[in-house]
Amino acid sequence: MRRDADARLLARARAVIPGGVFGHRRTFAFAGGVARGLPENYPHFLRAAEGCRVIDADGRAYVDLLCGYGPTIAGYRRAEVDRAFAAAQAEGVAYSLPSALEVELAERLVARIPGAAWAAFSLSGTSSVDLALTIARAATGRERLVVAEGAWHGNHSGLAVGAGRPAADRRRSAWIPWGDLGALREALRREPVAAVLLCPYDQQVGATNRLPAPGLWRAVREACDEHGALLVLDDIRAGLRLDPGGAAAHFGIDADLVCLSKALANGYPVAATLGRERLCGAAAEVFVSGTFWGFSPALAAALATLELVDAAACARLAAMGERLCVGLGELASARGLAVEISGPPALPLIRFIDDPRFDRACAFAEGLARRGVLAHPTHNWFLSLAHDEAAIDEALSAAAGALDDLAEDAERRP
Repeated sequence: MRRDADARLLARARAVIPGGVFGHRRTFAFAGGVARGLPENYPHFLRAAEGCRVIDADGRAYVDLLCGYGPTIAGYRRAEVDRAFAAAQAEGVAYSLPSALEVELAERLVARIPGAAWAAFSLSGTSSVDLALTIARAATGRERLVVAEGAWHGNHSGLAVGAGRPAADRRRSAWIPWGDLGALREALRREPVAAVLLCPYDQQVGATNRLPAPGLWRAVREACDEHGALLVLDDIRAGLRLDPGGAAAHFGIDADLVCLSKALANGYPVAATLGRERLCGAAAEVFVSGTFWGFSPALAAALATLELVDAAACARLAAMGERLCVGLGELASARGLAVEISGPPALPLIRFIDDPRFDRACAFAEGLARRGVLAHPTHNWFLSLAHDEAAIDEALSAAAGALDDLAEDAERRP
């Protein structure tokens, strides 16, 4: 498949951008320490999108199963959201003081998210988590954290690994396997902890996404209370896809602080940190800020998005995800390929068994791209309200061809 425009852009980018494609759109650190970049024969640049489809630099269209890595929940160029953004933008942006939209969005989120009494806004998941941890440390007078191994909570030097991340920063945290209550209790007993920071389920990239066992979150809550630690829920990735009240409502998580971003404004940059009434004083005392926080057009987009994401919308996302996951499982089984599909159907993780370096996963992503479907080889996928049965079936038809290629390749091997 010719990618002339894409290749020219990539060559230009490599001259002026580190790696050509920077950050998470280039590569990931995976479970087991394996790092794997996106396949070379795969689109590197996109120029347009609408509904559940994107168009690359060469003008090819794809059914998109990435949704911008999660932000697009209602579909690209959703009219109601874009109109709200444009109307607010026409009134001016980057005010010196808050807009009324900030108050309205806080009221709406407090009414939705279990246990929330207040909301504070920023622009990214990283900022939302940073604010939550700052408030937890201010409220408890403690510094230490307990964090799940392999979890991604943003660009914090104390919560991420890799080049440029000082090991000394990570020593302020105890790292435990996600869902391991024994390890959690031991970490809490060892020394005073400000906060336990966890995702709603084990959602590592490149590894099985494990949902919480019955009673897990109740036990986590009890352990935090016993030792005076706050429970911070990083709901950036799953967010509103599982329930209009987020993962806290979906899994029954009794958190002290909840972090939201990604799908909150259907692709426009906004993040929210929500907390309990008793933490409002600590939140008011800390100083964290950003010049572009409270970006009024994005707040308007978030309000419009909340109008679209109700119980029926979440049920639709789950149903389309189930259609995709069941179909993929049947296609792989019919070809004798061992595939594991884990996580919630609205944002599933597709993993090939016995594929330690993700060779089959990358070949599968390339095969899908050749057939007009954009899907990441190792990150979880995302569904939007724009994905209808026809789009899912189109993706499954492409998957059948891509899996045929893998099966034929397996037969050729000695």
